[in-house]
Amino acid sequence: MRDLSAGFRQQMFFWGRDVVHSSGNLLREQGFERRPSAGLQGTSCYRLPWEGGAVELHGACAGWFPDGAAEGGFLFIRPAGRCFLWLGASPAVPGDWPPDRLGIEPVALHAAAKPFLRWWQSSEEWVHSRLGPAYRRDCFRHFKKLPKARVWLPPVAGLAWLRALHDKPETLKRLRQVL
Repeated sequence: MRDLSAGFRQQMFFWGRDVVHSSGNLLREQGFERRPSAGLQGTSCYRLPWEGGAVELHGACAGWFPDGAAEGGFLFIRPAGRCFLWLGASPAVPGDWPPDRLGIEPVALHAAAKPFLRWWQSSEEWVHSRLGPAYRRDCFRHFKKLPKARVWLPPVAGLAWLRALHDKPETLKRLRQVL
């Protein structure tokens, strides 16, 4: 999950670029609803129904939350730089992450991450089909130029890594061992 968290830091930059794309907001084009964030002031939430729940993207966090009062969602908290099992009965509110609602049990966390990973892969495939591979390569190039950027993987390799994490996590080596 540490390697996935590193991927999230990079990908959240990519999603930010998608919002301000010259042709319009690519998240909205994919079907996301934009609304004010319930937590941190001056930020937005992008929400998309997905697999019996919803994907939510905020500036401070991102996750998948099941519909209704079901627990077992998935949450990446950007300031913490970590992924968690979300144990709340409603979606997380940015900036309000009570420790008793954050789980770290690896098997449950991986299972909860799967809907989000499927959406992430689907979204990247949509971006690729809409704009071609050069767009994400350009996002990656811009990310690498940021003063404090911690580069993860180039876009194509990152997508392959996400597929392997989803399908066969036991086969993955830590990125530092591979790189």
